[in-house]
Amino acid sequence: MITLVTDSTAYLTKEEADRLKLRVVPMHYTIAGNSYTEGFADENQNFVDKIAANPDLCATAQASVADFVGMFQAIVHQGGEVLCVVISSRLSGAYSSACIAAKAVDAEKVRVVDSRTTAGGLALLLKKAAKLIRQGYPLEDIVAQVKKQREKTGIAFSVEDMESLRKSGRLSIVRQSVGAILNIRPILCLEKDGGALVCAGTARGRNAQMQALADRVPEDAVEVIIESLGSAYIAPALAERIRARLPHAAISRATLGPVLAIHIGLDVIGVAWSVDRTESWV
Repeated sequence: MITLVTDSTAYLTKEEADRLKLRVVPMHYTIAGNSYTEGFADENQNFVDKIAANPDLCATAQASVADFVGMFQAIVHQGGEVLCVVISSRLSGAYSSACIAAKAVDAEKVRVVDSRTTAGGLALLLKKAAKLIRQGYPLEDIVAQVKKQREKTGIAFSVEDMESLRKSGRLSIVRQSVGAILNIRPILCLEKDGGALVCAGTARGRNAQMQALADRVPEDAVEVIIESLGSAYIAPALAERIRARLPHAAISRATLGPVLAIHIGLDVIGVAWSVDRTESWV
């Protein structure tokens, strides 16, 4: 039996994780000296207010080797195998932690895949992996197919305020002049070949921002996840733009959580897509 494992930046709800039969190793964060564990997308209560009240007193910590060892051991000791798919190694050290843990537990029964993405992109890869597990493929075949699936998956997002990116050291990827004062917002993506954060252009104003994100979704996309934090109207508006252009695509929505929010801000709109049908949530 293969058990699917990921980290909390996939931002699945508890119900979604249960349907996919996967387990989540949480990331960690601190606000004003208080430590928290990131949970499922529907369990991270009040983090927006806490971050907003303490913007200069926030930090994150990757899932540790010990976190992954505990999860892997519980599965392997029951005779199972593990497929662990985690946030891009260019964004977090969680991949390194998971690889070290895999070797410590059982290198033959635990496989770790760098998703080269996060949030909705990671969720789409997990849905594909869950489908392959359900269909009975062996572990090595699933690993190979998930790596191929990375090329069929993309993610793009934009932020209203550049300050969190500045603090996280990611600001160098965009021009220093880009900012809310000029009403110009960056369009950010993750490279498919390495998972690094790159700037794909800029947009002036909300309408142009939403249109730029909608345009990033390829015409052959069959599955789309709109992910957001902040203004409530933005996600539905973006979904409508994509639905008008891609009426055949399955579109769902997700909420980002505290770990990514600390790094990219509290006013975020993004989109993830797959050009290959992965798996229904139901």
